[in-house]
Amino acid sequence: MIRSAIITSLVLSLALATGCDKPPEGTSNPPDDGNATADTKGKDKKKGKNKTDGESGGGDDGGDAQEDPTKKVCPAETADYPAPFFGDTVLIRLPKNITEDNFIEQTPSFAAVTSREIESVSCIEGMPGGVINYMAMTFFEDDKRDLTVLRDETLEAMGYAGSTFSEEKRDDAKRFYQVVLDVPPAEGSPEPARALFQINSANGMIYAIVMETHPAAWNALKETFYASAAKMSFLAP
Repeated sequence: MIRSAIITSLVLSLALATGCDKPPEGTSNPPDDGNATADTKGKDKKKGKNKTDGESGGGDDGGDAQEDPTKKVCPAETADYPAPFFGDTVLIRLPKNITEDNFIEQTPSFAAVTSREIESVSCIEGMPGGVINYMAMTFFEDDKRDLTVLRDETLEAMGYAGSTFSEEKRDDAKRFYQVVLDVPPAEGSPEPARALFQINSANGMIYAIVMETHPAAWNALKETFYASAAKMSFLAP
């Protein structure tokens, strides 16, 4: 999709403007309640993905889940061990089937998936896993501006301008921000998308991560997205 084609050059203008590869000392962690959970099952575009959206930030595992697989809440599935990035200053348990082989540092301050679509979590027997369309992570100097200003600038650089927001969580004291994005179709990206976006301030830097899927696969993957984001650790260089 167009986001993955243009994101590296756009993020460079944001993330590399600081002129540093490693963050300075000082640390901050996300709040204990800053990570919603709930996931349901969707299917990828290549395999007849259903178009019914699930609820954002909360699971619906009710009676109609048996009839509509997009409403089936799947448990989180992340890597068994944290993978290091950015000079071992970030540790993250990647979502199922995202690995250090397909989530690569493309610059000293920007990492992204190298595959267009990666099948991930499934919790319905005989059905394929929800597809992760895109995932990226970057960092840049924390200049202490408002979190929503940093959100908007980072999302524009990542190609998510025009998204609508829901399930917003923020902690200004810890400089933590999390939101669910609903992304409309656009030129080069004919399908809608839903994504988790999160900002953490740590060691004098802002770390931003986005994980995207189709709305029909959101309920299959969102608990995994939340868990992966919650398990990020930020270490001083």
